[in-house]
Amino acid sequence: MNAKKALALLAALCMTAGLSACGGNTENSVAETTTNAQTESTTTAPETTTAVTTTEAPKLDVDPNAITFDDGNLYFHQMGGGGDEADVELSIAEYNGDKKLKVHVLRDDPTAEFGVPKLVLELPAVLGLENVGNIGHISIDFTCVANEMWKNDDGSESLVVGNFLGAIAGNIASEKGYDDAENLIQNTWANHLEFAFDDWENAEHTWRAETDIPALLPANGYAANDEGTTLVIMRWGQKNDVDFYIDNVTFYDKDGNSMKCNPVSGEAAPEGGEAPAETTTGTAAETTTAAETTTTTAAAAE
Repeated sequence: MNAKKALALLAALCMTAGLSACGGNTENSVAETTTNAQTESTTTAPETTTAVTTTEAPKLDVDPNAITFDDGNLYFHQMGGGGDEADVELSIAEYNGDKKLKVHVLRDDPTAEFGVPKLVLELPAVLGLENVGNIGHISIDFTCVANEMWKNDDGSESLVVGNFLGAIAGNIASEKGYDDAENLIQNTWANHLEFAFDDWENAEHTWRAETDIPALLPANGYAANDEGTTLVIMRWGQKNDVDFYIDNVTFYDKDGNSMKCNPVSGEAAPEGGEAPAETTTGTAAETTTAAETTTTTAAAAE
């Protein structure tokens, strides 16, 4: 083998190895933004070493009519239905230079998993009662930030987001509707999207979740002129303490045009309708807070 062939073979082998190392899971049908804090840990229990590096996450496009929380309003409140619902603290937080709705889930028992936060947005208040029946698509950005180590089965620990599982849902009508032949034409509740994201390498990650309305059945579309219509965001029980942030909530009509939202606050907003921002800097492992306003709502049945 001559020298040129040997060099070409070596270059091909290096390229193959590089492509294998960069392979990833691309099964999710949502936009992903890679994180600001990347962590690596040893796999040998019980000692673990963690290296944290910081990279700047790319910005997702934001529609001019999106709810960005820049006005200081919370918009969402806790459902308060009891059962598996967890109490939460809601605040407006400035994270990575952008204001978002911060959701901190409370846990009384440090040995238990974190419960299910259930957050409600009253749609007639933000879209206008006459417009709720026109919703054809919803887009929401989620950022997750780990506050404590994830304990692996082998005893090692990693500062990672781990699982982020939940649903985008809502009350879409006050009562079910039927036609003259008793066929269901309108439901009262619908799960628009059940999402399942994970990140086992990073302490912070951002995802954009989108869903058509109705996602499956025509009966799952929002009823027109119904005062009880809501958007509901739920996260299933989480093993470790991970705050999640909501941002850029965008509604689109059935023609694909974004819908203008009214700048009103939700039930959990402080008197006066504006919450002072919480300013957070640094990585998920090292944060400082300049000013914080939180609202705690007890999980009591309505």
